[in-house]
Amino acid sequence: MRYAATLDGNSKIITNLIIIITLIILCRQITDVNHEAVKTSILLIILIPAIVVAGCLSPRYYKITAQGLVIQRALFPITILFDDIVRLRSITEEELGTSSRMLGIGGIFGYLGTYRSAEIGKYQRWCTNRENLVLIESNSRKWVISPSAADDFVKTMNGIINTAK
Repeated sequence: MRYAATLDGNSKIITNLIIIITLIILCRQITDVNHEAVKTSILLIILIPAIVVAGCLSPRYYKITAQGLVIQRALFPITILFDDIVRLRSITEEELGTSSRMLGIGGIFGYLGTYRSAEIGKYQRWCTNRENLVLIESNSRKWVISPSAADDFVKTMNGIINTAK
């Protein structure tokens, strides 16, 4: 089964604004006749790779296979095996408590990377929206994802996990 990873309103706005701002800076860089645009060059050196990396690491969809769950991304898909999953449940943004990014991106193509929460501790967040959150816990790691139909996803995954054990 395959579940979509759709961007929420905030992610769409932030992603589009960052891309538009980058394009404006790029146009200014190209049309600079004095060739004194050092600040914009530095800004482009930072922005363009950040946008490309965020786009490549953002989940495209979540797929349930015979072995486990695949978080499909353009680069480096993540596979979580059914045998490793200890607990899986729907959660809300409030249940995460105050989260801080340890190494991640918040808004451009989603909410990606390693975060730390006051409530659940360190976790990997591979979400494209903040509404349909699902917490997956294993013995060694925690993941937060956002499949399009979170309730159906949790029901299906728990059914598979319970019959596998």
